[in-house]
Amino acid sequence: PLLSFQNQGNIMDLLGDLGNADQLTSAREENKVLQKKVDELKFRVRELTIENESLKAEVNIYRKEAISLSTSMNGLNMNGGNEMDESMESVCEDYVKSGNGIFPSQVCATLQNLHGVSNPLCCVLHPDDGLMGTGGADGSLVLTQWGMATAPTPSAASDTVQAAIRVKCDAPVLKVAFPQQKGVSALDRLPIVAAGCMDGNVKLMQYDLMNKSAQTLNVNAIGGASMIKHGKYVKDMAWSPNANILASACAEGKVFLTKVNFPDDMGSVDVERIQTLHLPGEGVEALCFVDGGDTLCCFSRGTSYISYFDLKDNCKQTRHTVNGAGSLDDFVSFAILSLVPSPNGKFLAAATDTSRNIIFEAGTPKIVRDLYGHKNDGFS
Repeated sequence: PLLSFQNQGNIMDLLGDLGNADQLTSAREENKVLQKKVDELKFRVRELTIENESLKAEVNIYRKEAISLSTSMNGLNMNGGNEMDESMESVCEDYVKSGNGIFPSQVCATLQNLHGVSNPLCCVLHPDDGLMGTGGADGSLVLTQWGMATAPTPSAASDTVQAAIRVKCDAPVLKVAFPQQKGVSALDRLPIVAAGCMDGNVKLMQYDLMNKSAQTLNVNAIGGASMIKHGKYVKDMAWSPNANILASACAEGKVFLTKVNFPDDMGSVDVERIQTLHLPGEGVEALCFVDGGDTLCCFSRGTSYISYFDLKDNCKQTRHTVNGAGSLDDFVSFAILSLVPSPNGKFLAAATDTSRNIIFEAGTPKIVRDLYGHKNDGFS
């Protein structure tokens, strides 16, 4: 009987241990569920915080714009400011009505390892949209007929990557640019692509899609340097839409305007440096052509204005503040990383390093829209 009583005690202890273990397991599972919920709430709070900061920044900008607009109208005293109101309303109306309302919403193809294991550094589409040019950290320019990747076959994307045309450069390719001449037939358009590299060189390549080939052209300079070579790495490039003129900018604050002729059958091309612009600041970050190619826009880091150079008037410079019409402030809290004109030429889109995109009325300091919603920084 004593042994039986001891066995019963051991069984009770064992059952107690099992019960405690079950409670511990249950508590751990509950903790996991609660921790997951806490992580979800933390993520949501972070999203709301970012959204709140963006909204506060936008409100502050609108307040400054309203104050500066009110001050400038009171100073002008032109019929209570009606003329300015009508002008601004007209600009905003044009902006709202521009575009066709079609925006990319889904991925149609993914091209894996286009530059091998190296990172792609830039990407641009040919004006005909069928050809894509990319530059990579592997020091190569890759030309891809990306439309083949949308074919309804399992290997369409990998076959497209395999068929891409590759040209080796001496340094990582930071910028790629195709000629942008409008109203020109395919036969009359330069069969050239420009590649801006980290070593400051701008390479000109001729390509032939029919034969799936491309080559680096030998540059013959007319009365100037033997090649398009900057002192520091290339920051941006743009072709004029009305002439075979390439604008290239670098980190040392210089902009080269180079006329590029058609390449010959021997793989050579004649180029002519028509202007060198020296801009203050910490390097030219962005440039583009407006007014049909008659004006070059440039932004230099550390300055508070966009420079407009009139190519028809010996590159005469006009400066417009990026802080909005009526602002006399020379301080700017952001840098413009990219400038793109609208298709109708009336507006200039500026992407900054502070999660803010600005729409300017081209050729003026007027800010038509401030756009938020993405997150970026000086390394974007």
